[in-house]
Amino acid sequence: MKAALAFALVLAVTAPARAERWELKIPERLELVAGAGGPLPINVSLDRGLRISKDAAIILDLAPDSAIGLKRRRLGRADAVDPDADAPRFSVALRTDTAGDFSVKVRIRFWLCGSKVCRPVEARRNVAISVTAAPTPTPSGP
Repeated sequence: MKAALAFALVLAVTAPARAERWELKIPERLELVAGAGGPLPINVSLDRGLRISKDAAIILDLAPDSAIGLKRRRLGRADAVDPDADAPRFSVALRTDTAGDFSVKVRIRFWLCGSKVCRPVEARRNVAISVTAAPTPTPSGP
């Protein structure tokens, strides 16, 4: 009995973890110019044969530092660049007038489906935002 339990424990510890068949593609760092803003691309990449359920919601929550402006902090499938895609991608417009280093916390939830079964997925990322001051216009002389 003890030998079987020990064998099961060794097997559980050494067994390879189930490989994820999806990937959240989001930059770790984004550089912006104060006053100009820019897009934050968010993309879910899926292996062949997988899809994100169209029957369940995709919920994309964004929590920016106070200096970063967003139109909305929660997005769904309808806000995607192509809402009908099996793996929708997002382009979130960010804006700030303040130079410095900031961050945006990203949380996405969706149902990942194979041929027979779906399972819930949740992922979190933190994007560093580096904002440089806008260049000062040089006065033109006569």
